[in-house]
Amino acid sequence: MSRPLLAILFGALAAYLAFHSDPSWAGTAPVPSTTGALRVVVSDVRSSAGLVRVDVCPESDFLKACRFGAAAPARKGETIVIVPGLPPGEYAVQAYHDGNDNHQLDRNIIGVPTEEVGFSKDPTIRFRAPSFKSAAFNYSGGDQTIELRLRHLP
Repeated sequence: MSRPLLAILFGALAAYLAFHSDPSWAGTAPVPSTTGALRVVVSDVRSSAGLVRVDVCPESDFLKACRFGAAAPARKGETIVIVPGLPPGEYAVQAYHDGNDNHQLDRNIIGVPTEEVGFSKDPTIRFRAPSFKSAAFNYSGGDQTIELRLRHLP
């Protein structure tokens, strides 16, 4: 694949991940209380270095900074991240393995992520970031588990 095409493909992906340069992102903002929590089971984690970070986004925030998020220490193979206080609604999860714990998704010179990324419902990532619709799921407000896998992009 040509470099210009890769740059276009990951431009949108890079845009949503730009907010990760803010260390306060890691789920520290107060969120409304609910009776349950969203449990995100993240597979294909390549190492135990750093953290696995997830954002839970309504459509208006997808591929941008999201109000709801959490992180957990990375565990090679599978890492579970718990997102408490999420109100019921339709969301999409965007996740990445922050292997060096610098609170941002690292990218190469043309903008392609060099750390693993993933989305709820595991949509295909081809020439651009996935759509909200392809990653969306309904959260009831109680205890719920979703699964996604991380991918290392070329």
